[in-house]
Amino acid sequence: MGKNRAVVRTRRSVADDPTRTARVVVALCAVLASGGCIAASLLSWLILPDGAGATTSVSGWGAICGGSQIAGENINDALNGNATFRPGVLAVLIGTVALLAAVSMAVFSAGPEPMRIPAAVLTLCGLGGLIWGIVRGTAPDSLGLLDPGVGGSGAGPWLTASCSAILAGVAVVVFTGLLDPPPTASRPRRKRG
Repeated sequence: MGKNRAVVRTRRSVADDPTRTARVVVALCAVLASGGCIAASLLSWLILPDGAGATTSVSGWGAICGGSQIAGENINDALNGNATFRPGVLAVLIGTVALLAAVSMAVFSAGPEPMRIPAAVLTLCGLGGLIWGIVRGTAPDSLGLLDPGVGGSGAGPWLTASCSAILAGVAVVVFTGLLDPPPTASRPRRKRG
């Protein structure tokens, strides 16, 4: 009977930890950033001039919209299997894996320590998405369709890069110990390193 009371007291003290709210807020930021990476795949990743003064945009899955004659089609169909244009696939993969890690951080936020393994996953996702977004933002035409200086990148790669930077920032907050519970007599602060 005495052991059960001690276990209940320990669980309550962990659940009432003032850092739990901060952990949930940080995890929700990671959830929103993960959703932003997934949503970025639907935005334009390539902006093309249509020759008549308007622009045509191509989404991360190849859907064409705007002033082009082939608007409403998919650029992958127009290429007849010679090449593919689906840069949003990697953004969706990064966002999905990061979303799973962020949700696990939110669900288990009442634990004695913040979740370091999901934070490591967020680090990998954040760095991968940041690199991918910058590469696709600075060199959007992987197919070689454009003449130099014609066209550019849309909002998709930049949203992927910015949301990935948030994911990496959440991981930094976890690894620096800002979400660790305050030290007590029974649980002194551990030295890192």
